Amino acid sequence: MISLTGLVNSIKPPQTIEVTYDPNNEGKYIIVDGFHRFAAYKEVNKRTKRFKQIRVKVLEEVTVEKALSINAENTTKPLTASQETEIQWQKFLVLMQQQPDISTKNTAKEIGVTPNTVTNWRRDRKAFIEAGYFEQRSHVAKSMVTGFPILKQARNELKKATYTDPEIETQGQLCEADKALLQTILKAVKKAKEPDKLKRGAELFWGENPNYVDYDINLDPDDYDNF
Repeated sequence: MISLTGLVNSIKPPQTIEVTYDPNNEGKYIIVDGFHRFAAYKEVNKRTKRFKQIRVKVLEEVTVEKALSINAENTTKPLTASQETEIQWQKFLVLMQQQPDISTKNTAKEIGVTPNTVTNWRRDRKAFIEAGYFEQRSHVAKSMVTGFPILKQARNELKKATYTDPEIETQGQLCEADKALLQTILKAVKKAKEPDKLKRGAELFWGENPNYVDYDINLDPDDYDNF
């Protein structure tokens, strides 16, 4: 991999950088192609003031796929599991809008997830639509690229909306019904093949509707810490 210093030393007169309009900042632009060139130009100017201007090509339209990958390309760190999932989720929503009748199998192949994930996301999408999360007036966070709800935030909001108030607690101890339920849970956990992952999954999805849980989510410790 070429270093930034090496790129600076070998750089020739500025090559064109592709940009597109920043929808959230009037008069500003987002780099689509040429992140490393731009960084090198800045470094050159710091040392020599060699380049006073950079030529850019303004793209009027950028594909969703390219726009969603911009953040991934403009980083030296690999994406976390949750970031990768969000990109795939947004691609899924775009695909559902463009091809509403596409099969689960073809959807999974197109966006690179398992058919089970697609099934779960179809349920999520339906629930979010019914809850009004796709509407502009909804306060649920949305992707700047697609305008569609962000998966984690939408799930959290749905969880708040569907959570029912618990029964009045006793004097610190569990009520009889919950004692029996805890006993059942502890017995079931003894059968777990990966108890640590099971515990993390239970903590992550505690209180959520089991029909809307993504059971294929990565629960390795490093990735789990990013949720």
